[in-house]
Amino acid sequence: MCHVFVKLNTIYTRISSYLASNGSVHRHGQSVAIENRRTSTKFNSQLALLTAESPKDEVVLKRRLGLFSGVCIVIGTIIGSGIFISPKSILEETKSVGLCLIIWTICGLISILGALCYAEIGAVIPRNGAEVAYLKEGIGSVHGRTGDILAYLFIWTSTLITTPSTIAVISLTFSRYFLSGVMGDSYLDCGPSKELVTLFAIFTIRILLFFLSRSVYYLYLCRLFKVMLINVNAISVSAANRLNIIFVICKVLTIMTVIIVGLVRIGQGHTLNLKHSFHGTTTKPFGVALAFYKGLFAYGGWNNLNSVTEELKNPKRNLWLSVVLGLPSVIVLYVLTNISYFTVMNKVELLSSDAVAVTWAQVALGPAVRALPILISISALGSASAILFGGARCCMVGAQYGYLPELFACIQSQRLTPLPGVVLLVGVLAIAYSIPSDLYALIDFFSFSVWIFYGLTFVATLCCKFTKKDAQRMINVPIPLVIVIILISIYLIIVPVISYPSFGFLIAALVILFGLVFYYPFVYRKIKLQLMSKLRRPNYVLFYLI
Repeated sequence: MCHVFVKLNTIYTRISSYLASNGSVHRHGQSVAIENRRTSTKFNSQLALLTAESPKDEVVLKRRLGLFSGVCIVIGTIIGSGIFISPKSILEETKSVGLCLIIWTICGLISILGALCYAEIGAVIPRNGAEVAYLKEGIGSVHGRTGDILAYLFIWTSTLITTPSTIAVISLTFSRYFLSGVMGDSYLDCGPSKELVTLFAIFTIRILLFFLSRSVYYLYLCRLFKVMLINVNAISVSAANRLNIIFVICKVLTIMTVIIVGLVRIGQGHTLNLKHSFHGTTTKPFGVALAFYKGLFAYGGWNNLNSVTEELKNPKRNLWLSVVLGLPSVIVLYVLTNISYFTVMNKVELLSSDAVAVTWAQVALGPAVRALPILISISALGSASAILFGGARCCMVGAQYGYLPELFACIQSQRLTPLPGVVLLVGVLAIAYSIPSDLYALIDFFSFSVWIFYGLTFVATLCCKFTKKDAQRMINVPIPLVIVIILISIYLIIVPVISYPSFGFLIAALVILFGLVFYYPFVYRKIKLQLMSKLRRPNYVLFYLI
């Protein structure tokens, strides 16, 4: 018994030393949670005592990110494939150029308000897991069991719906634009076939999974290129910050190319499509609900700044400034990009295009048309890679809370990264969601699900204003504004279902509710299946897990 305990102590010390040398996040509570799942119950109290008595092992994140880095994080996580997917679907729902541009602006304002609410609750509940912790402790401060159930359902929904569907959308976008750029001019005219787009999207996801699952090859490539997209955060926070800034610059330059060409065309008098901009506007008051889904999808990522709050210099100042500087900048870029589209295409042409930016580039850029879709596809690929890896961390947090099987709490022994989730759950489901190849149905499927939990997180923010009055807050959003964003969330959940009932909404609702079937036996009663115990050992060997 003493020998086993010494071995556990050695493993713990090695993990702590590795994390300390790489500037990674390491807290006693989280490491204990991981170790407890790898050891017998007999040693839990001893290992907890060991960590409690070893303050020298504690490593805290250094505050290396300034205001510019915070703004870049906001812009970089938002700008991806959405601005090249959503214009067509928003115009399709609004029926007019003027209302289309208004929807883009309103979606940006909603994102700003949502980001500020997240920043407030993130300071009140500084826990790993973001929405999981906010729901569990925020709503749990009013009713503990309700908070626990909602946190569980968030992990369930994120693992089975929101993360894999987002990866599928971005991968399909990458496939469509990349194929348009690398093939010949005739291929640009006719567009890629649906089957080819789907197959290439699945191939793309499989390649990403390969580099994440085959850890030996992944390590060799990391050593060769020094910095890889998914591994860079494990190497250095500064390197990750610099890489993010480079990607932001590339994304902004791509969009600025579209904007500048559009402004030049306006100066040349190509404004016919912008005249009478409200002609044909939809007369259905609830008809714009799905347009908000598409617009808010393009602004997705506004809730990610909380993950780096501990690394921001002077967070009381830089956190809210990053939001109020970064998101308005994105709003301006998005609105001007859409205006540029309309300097080339009228409503009929834009609605008939499968790749709006490619159609625009054929007229506006001439011989350079093939460069733009390749740049767009690279931007989309970076987003897919980051989300795919982030999905694994969501699975890991869920397992640490006891909401998913213990296997997903394990980490890869050589790089200390949570691989089982990305390979066994998120990646496989992303491939399955890519097969229908219906981008806009996937966006509706994703948006309906994610806004349920956005709304619940805003409710948790409101609860904390009464149950955690004395907590330190970096931002204090007025209660009326929190109520407004809650009402907006209710609108975005209910109205699309009433106005445009679809099979996708029904499936999403059933999947979410079906999670309750597993909550009582496996989370509340903590029943363990023998099958999971038998599956653990092969997976430990396959993924080099600890």
